Amino acid sequence: MIKSENKDILIQIKDLNFTYNEAKSNTDTQSKESFVLKNVSLNINEGDFVSVIGKNGSGKSTLVKIISGIISGYSGQILFNGEDINSMVRKDLSKKLSYLPQSTVTFNENMIVRDFLLLGRYAHKKFSEFRYDPEDNKVVNNSMEITDIKDLAGKYFHELSGGERQKVLLTLSLVQLNISESLKEKILIIDEPLTYLDVTYQFEIFNIIKKLRENGLTVLIVIHDLNLALRFTDKTILMNNGAVIKYDESKNVITEDILREYFKIESEILQFEKNYLVNYLHN
Repeated sequence: MIKSENKDILIQIKDLNFTYNEAKSNTDTQSKESFVLKNVSLNINEGDFVSVIGKNGSGKSTLVKIISGIISGYSGQILFNGEDINSMVRKDLSKKLSYLPQSTVTFNENMIVRDFLLLGRYAHKKFSEFRYDPEDNKVVNNSMEITDIKDLAGKYFHELSGGERQKVLLTLSLVQLNISESLKEKILIIDEPLTYLDVTYQFEIFNIIKKLRENGLTVLIVIHDLNLALRFTDKTILMNNGAVIKYDESKNVITEDILREYFKIESEILQFEKNYLVNYLHN
């Protein structure tokens, strides 16, 4: 594993560029290109808890989807534990990297939660294996215990609330990463997990993630709630117009000056012991 400032680098991004090509029209005019990511280079160290912030359209979700392998066609290089992700077998990468989508993801409403969670064992099964064994059930049980959803195991998706669905998705990621083994050299990438969730579920999910991080998991999360980013994450990536503007400790990125310049918000940052809080002011 590559070293940086005496820390192990898990994800290394070098000169990443990406564009969405707009569809060509029937006229003679040339197609336009909308730049989404521009010259992104950064490292995510083993065990980091990193938030990605920025206004809508700044490139946050595109960045994490590219790192997760959901979007291709970029230039530059992304290394996972020193190896280019494009050269890795997808199944092997899936054992180390899991992507948790937004809570708006659709489900098979007539699927039972336990059956859904067993799908997370796909990366750990041989092509010829069609049945789940005791180890698969053990991993699912351990994951449900961590996220405290054992009482949901026999329920159908149409019976679940939005917060319960998001906890099930988080549990699926833990099944995929195999919570029964070490979480070191593994990363959970989360894309806006708290949309439409009430404050109770927000704190439940963040406290679960915090505990996983303390057990060695690396976490990269796209988030809009700056106070949650300040409270829980160690580092923050600020994006604007497809570029990384600042990447540093969260308290050095989420500042009054930055909120004024990039979010057009007047605020004051308050400190209570080791915790920071954004107090939004009226313009």
